[in-house]
Amino acid sequence: MKNTLFYLLIILVSCALTAGLNVLHSTFILRIPLTPESFIIPVFAGTVFGMMLAQINLLRRKLGEMAYTDPLTGITNRIQFNRFLETEMEKTQRYGGVFSIIFFDIDHFKAINDEYGHLTGDRILRELTERVHQVNRSSDIFARYGGEEFIILATATDLHGAKLHAERLRSEISESVFSSNVHVTCSFGVTGFDPENDTATSLINRADSAMYAAKHAGRNRVVAV
Repeated sequence: MKNTLFYLLIILVSCALTAGLNVLHSTFILRIPLTPESFIIPVFAGTVFGMMLAQINLLRRKLGEMAYTDPLTGITNRIQFNRFLETEMEKTQRYGGVFSIIFFDIDHFKAINDEYGHLTGDRILRELTERVHQVNRSSDIFARYGGEEFIILATATDLHGAKLHAERLRSEISESVFSSNVHVTCSFGVTGFDPENDTATSLINRADSAMYAAKHAGRNRVVAV
């Protein structure tokens, strides 16, 4: 509803501005006397042009959202997350501070898809996203990294704080009821950024390795390194 009203507002503003500019141009630049006929034509032309301009702007906005948003869950995708990560790394290296990465995926997700079907699997991905959003802070960057894998950039958070946050997420997910009464658990890998030695690749690889260590240790747990 909010998006629809926003799009209508863009169309109305674009039409009003272009129609008004057309009338001013006809009256003061072209010196056409302002009669009903000379008023209607520029208003009509301006309205049509305004609608075209609004549609172009809306299409450009939609394409931008598609480029940086995961289509299934509506959260940030991997491309955009990597941009946020590079920016946070540069800021931390220049000005100091801390941040951590939480990497996690759904345990036995293939078995869930095989037993309940991919539509249920998709609903679970969306429901899990909503539950994580409820626990995350507004400053956390939350993204779908691929398949059933998710990643969080926890700003201004050291390793201990990120581990506590991951544990809250683990508990919230494992205690929730998902579609078709499926019991869902996740395995978490947590690591902090080392501004002296880390690259984006080394940081994510370390978090990924910690997540797999959690899986090998029995799943539904948090491993911090």
